[in-house]
Amino acid sequence: MVVSIILLCLGAVMSTVFIVSKVINYSLKTIIFKTIASLFFVALAIVIFATNPQGHFYFKLFTVLGLFFGLLGDVLLGFKYITTKTKKIWILAGMFAFAIGHIFYFSGLLIDFYVPGNTLFIVLPFTLPVAIISIYLFVARKVGINFGKGMFFFGLFYLYCLTTMLSTSLSMVCLHKFGITTLVMFFSGAICFATSDFMLTGAYFKEGQRPKAYMAIYSVFYYVAQFVIAFSLFFLV
Repeated sequence: MVVSIILLCLGAVMSTVFIVSKVINYSLKTIIFKTIASLFFVALAIVIFATNPQGHFYFKLFTVLGLFFGLLGDVLLGFKYITTKTKKIWILAGMFAFAIGHIFYFSGLLIDFYVPGNTLFIVLPFTLPVAIISIYLFVARKVGINFGKGMFFFGLFYLYCLTTMLSTSLSMVCLHKFGITTLVMFFSGAICFATSDFMLTGAYFKEGQRPKAYMAIYSVFYYVAQFVIAFSLFFLV
């Protein structure tokens, strides 16, 4: 418990340092801060998993893997600011890493929390994203967000993985009637994650500069999401 709280606090401090550095002047130093901050949410999940590996093994393992690919995505996306000529490659690589992370997240949820016989709760996770993405694309077009021809279909793939993670966590928390703390926390983290990513598309794929406060807000949502997801493992027996 003590180690987990220490890692959580250190992660909060490093996340703040990263966000401040990002807003003031994004540089190689900022990527280092970002990497360290992300290492803390991976370390937090590993420590919790290592101290209590029994019970919901696959969910714990897959959550650790999801967080690891989040760390990898953070590092890859960070380089788009340093090497602008290959910006699109770094964005694609980072999105792919995060997509794999989301696949691990919703796979762990379904393996350990789906109760056989509840067909609706395994259908919704894969159909609800279609509705969410359709609404998002309609709004995105209205506000001037454009993925571009080269990234549109991969962007759709990523959005499907993201919204499947969100809808799976919603389905599992409803299936268990909000009675499992870990699922409630994970769902809260998933909402923050989706909020961050939807804001992020506005920063990456809409012309013009976003206000510094905008950059800070979606970064806060992201780190809250990952640390809440990591710490949610603590409440599993």
